[in-house]
Amino acid sequence: MALFCVTSNLKRARPFMSLLRSRSINTSSSRDVQLKLKTDAQSIFHAALGAVSPQEMVKNNLLFRQNILSIMDHEYVVDKNVSVVAFGKAVLGMTKAVEDVLGDQIVRGVASIPVGLPHAIKASGNKELIEKSTLSELSTIEIIEGAKNNLPDEMAQYAASRIKEVAESMSNQDILLVLISGGGSALLPYPVEGITLEEKLKTIKVLASRGATIHELNTVRKNLSDIKGGKLAEAAFPAKVVTLILSDVIGDPLDIIASGPTVPDPSTPAYCLEIFKKLNAEEEIPDAVIQYLQQSKQKTEKQEKIKLNNFSHVQNVIIGSNRFAVDAAVKKALVLGYAPVVLSTMLSGEARDVGKMFSDAANLAWNGHLSKMSPYGQHVLTSSIVNEILTARNEQKPVCIIGAGETTVTLKGKGIGGRNQEMALTLAIDIYENLEQFCNDENNGGLVLLSAGTDGQDGPNPAAGAMADPYQVTEAKEDGLDAKQFLENNDSFSFYSKFKNGRDHVVTGLTGTNVMDIQILLVSPPS
Repeated sequence: MALFCVTSNLKRARPFMSLLRSRSINTSSSRDVQLKLKTDAQSIFHAALGAVSPQEMVKNNLLFRQNILSIMDHEYVVDKNVSVVAFGKAVLGMTKAVEDVLGDQIVRGVASIPVGLPHAIKASGNKELIEKSTLSELSTIEIIEGAKNNLPDEMAQYAASRIKEVAESMSNQDILLVLISGGGSALLPYPVEGITLEEKLKTIKVLASRGATIHELNTVRKNLSDIKGGKLAEAAFPAKVVTLILSDVIGDPLDIIASGPTVPDPSTPAYCLEIFKKLNAEEEIPDAVIQYLQQSKQKTEKQEKIKLNNFSHVQNVIIGSNRFAVDAAVKKALVLGYAPVVLSTMLSGEARDVGKMFSDAANLAWNGHLSKMSPYGQHVLTSSIVNEILTARNEQKPVCIIGAGETTVTLKGKGIGGRNQEMALTLAIDIYENLEQFCNDENNGGLVLLSAGTDGQDGPNPAAGAMADPYQVTEAKEDGLDAKQFLENNDSFSFYSKFKNGRDHVVTGLTGTNVMDIQILLVSPPS
């Protein structure tokens, strides 16, 4: 990897003539290693995506025989009494799977899906994906597209109103089958009376820009919604409600995934006000929202207890999560000849902090030791994880370090970014600033970080994520691009778009699934 030693600050590296001599040795070999690592990282990522096919997950959890629908340890009598409502980025495939199992037992339904998803699936040319996402011509399920750029809009609100209508029409002999996946909150906006969709959207944007976690965002969404926070299940009472969930939230908390429309809500308006205060966002929140929450926080403890205990007609089942994707990534890494190490399936926090942690992990896998560690690295790279990485390194194989979860970005600039692209660019810059730790005389070895969203979206832009390598910052400088300036402006999407004509962008299009983000760090240490 001596090439990027040469093009960095020479004062921090070895003597100049030594660097020049090193630069002339096997440079093309090092480039070949980098290309292979990027190819392998993408193969591992696509294997992870394949493992979280919503169609297979649904079918693995539904058994229909002789008019009895079995789901886990529950059984339901079916007699043309099933209605289906669905919302999320992966529910088109889930809906198709349910239709395949139950057929004409489904009497009506509504599915709220992202704008452009059917077109993107058809345009992909993937025959299997198209087949598993196309409802029958006689389908009784209405498909409504909304939430452009993953933001609630009028069409998504219309879909939510139709979904609530279906729930309110149910009788005690009926079954409401609810299908939920990542992106469900944006596709199910139904503000409480007195608050407009625009006011609710502004509230969420303000909190997101201040670094609110997905738990905090969905807590506020629930308290400002007339359908989330268990209210969909309440609307369907006394019908039986069965919810199949493809989780996109760390730890799989039922009340947070898609803002828990069929789960009793333990949060309160008072807690929402505390979130505003914690994030110092009170002055930017619309007055109508503040007033509504202040008026609503007077709910009594008794009322809350009754609400939490009134869900005996509901069964919530998590049918898939990022753990499935990570397991598949591990298997693919083994097939490709890597020694895999799983860091965590619960990575969270600032994308930049996690990027620096992956830089620490790369340094450890590269050198076999660490002289210093970032604060987030100290949190994640425990002694057991460090030992796993060193053991993998000692197997004389390239190392594959896998992480998963969902990070956040606190906006300080006005660029176009995404948490995965910001994480990748952070690692590239961090390695550039510590190049002396990655120099070697043999000029071999390499490393790549791929970070991408399993739904194919990384913020309001077409990319799923990006790949970072040790050459990026130097090559960008040669092309007149200041990587650090892009990062400071939260403009990582623009950086990767301009850098080598988007060479290191990860672009999948909408994938039809969503189990948060996956990180794949491949390190081939110098021999």
